[in-house]
Amino acid sequence: MPLYRKGQPITVHHGKPWKPGKPIQMRGHVAACDGELVRMTRRFQSPGRPYDGLYATQRRGDHGTIELPLGAWVARRRYLRQSGSLIGELYNIQTPIEFHPREVRYVDLEIDVAYLPHRAERVQVQDVAEMEAAVARGYIPGEVAEVAREVAEELARRLEWWDGESALEWDVRPEPARLTLAVEDFLHRALTSGC
Repeated sequence: MPLYRKGQPITVHHGKPWKPGKPIQMRGHVAACDGELVRMTRRFQSPGRPYDGLYATQRRGDHGTIELPLGAWVARRRYLRQSGSLIGELYNIQTPIEFHPREVRYVDLEIDVAYLPHRAERVQVQDVAEMEAAVARGYIPGEVAEVAREVAEELARRLEWWDGESALEWDVRPEPARLTLAVEDFLHRALTSGC
């Protein structure tokens, strides 16, 4: 039986335990859940506010979805205008997604992949410098960052060939051999630290 029911409020805890201040939380409602994938809907209420990584600002009526597969290293966020036209997609790279009652949790690994249908450079790997800074400060182990980079680069390759309409296999996961004891230890500690 799915953990979430259609229409219920849900919160995504986008953990960055190394950053001070208010934790990042994304709120919405469950659109669908089959026990392995949660899709949630969101409404944006801040016209003029820039969208992170999309080179666009919010307008009245903007809405979107977040797709969260259990155990995935990638979460897909779609941003749409009131008309339904796609503003862009942001693929967040993070620790494997965990489902909890009324919420979903992961720790952000800083690096993202953007799909920007209205720009000449439609696919961008973003925030690499932020990930490298987190590694330099000891927040993210180098081995974990390398796995995150490989996931992002593979996803970017798939997006480069995508026509924007057909089905896309975007749930990229690392090869099991890449999940060394050091990586597994970080994943365990990150998810139990109360992100």
